[in-house]
Amino acid sequence: MSRKLEYGFLAVFSIILLVAGGYLFQTWAKYHEAALEYQKLQKYRIEKTDKGTVEADGSKIRDLQKDMEDTVQIDFDGLCAINEDIVAWIQIPGIGVDYPVVQGEDNEYYLHYTFDKKANIAGSIFLDCRNRADFTDRKVIMYGHHMKDGSMFSNLEKYQDDEFRKGHGKVILYLPDQTLEYEVAECRQVPVWDLVYKNIDEEKENMPKQMILSTCSSSSEWRLIVKCIVTERFGTWYRK
Repeated sequence: MSRKLEYGFLAVFSIILLVAGGYLFQTWAKYHEAALEYQKLQKYRIEKTDKGTVEADGSKIRDLQKDMEDTVQIDFDGLCAINEDIVAWIQIPGIGVDYPVVQGEDNEYYLHYTFDKKANIAGSIFLDCRNRADFTDRKVIMYGHHMKDGSMFSNLEKYQDDEFRKGHGKVILYLPDQTLEYEVAECRQVPVWDLVYKNIDEEKENMPKQMILSTCSSSSEWRLIVKCIVTERFGTWYRK
């Protein structure tokens, strides 16, 4: 009887390992799929060279920074052909964030779908649906998953270290008609019901233009947020 029990436990254990292995493989496959998709989108972030602008697939490129030394341009026409929900492109050099930003009709859809609207646990970086797509609000909120492979908004947690923040606090937001440069001002954990997620349209005379980056934390009832304050702007429009 003991030998049969041993065989039974071994069979059950083997099944558990197979199921767990299958789940891990599916998770890895989704991570890999999302990584490939966003890697392909890098061709729409064009860097000018000394010989001029390098175009992506012949698409029209909007020169956002004619008076700047910055060499990055975003092919919004090409990106809109893939997904008309695109509103911006965010780049945070210090932590490897370099993604298009979309905005859905709600704050649920892009938690589960990538930029080309494929179901994937990685989701997208997206603007709060309550915000105006032209970023004219005093406060805008942007969301992204905390992925285990370090993608999306995973590395926002590094800004909990004040010394790291001082040396890597630059955030660049490219829009179709302008570019905004932010500085990371604060990083902290807040409950999901925190007031930072309320009053999107608040208008305070002395309130600086700010952007809140939000991602998951170790607890389902808490979120990690990074508050960024605009420091410079380039382009055809800016609201003080």
